[in-house]
Amino acid sequence: MHYNPTEALERIDNDTSLLIMLIDVFIKECPSYIGKLQAACDRQDLNALGDAAHNVKGASAAIGLDECNHLAEELEVTCRQSGVKSIAHFENSTAKLIAVLNACEAPLKDWVKKNRA
Repeated sequence: MHYNPTEALERIDNDTSLLIMLIDVFIKECPSYIGKLQAACDRQDLNALGDAAHNVKGASAAIGLDECNHLAEELEVTCRQSGVKSIAHFENSTAKLIAVLNACEAPLKDWVKKNRA
């Protein structure tokens, strides 16, 4: 996974210290995000899954973690749509999002290490 925070930095006037703080919070919250996603999927609770995906979407957008943001947005939108859905779709989408969340810690920490004053 590659991390490029260019757009995120532009949105916050290139305030690297603010982005570092946001990344630190994101990394700290990752286990909670993963737990909520997995628990909602296990319970087949589409409302809770949509809410968990929404939280991940916002947090990942704030730091410019685009792949995570897009997967979370797709999962949230799908959960919010009406109609019967196969739980297999949600399990696969949730697994992809969790995999990205698990893989993002190292590149984020590397970026923070290189850019911390």
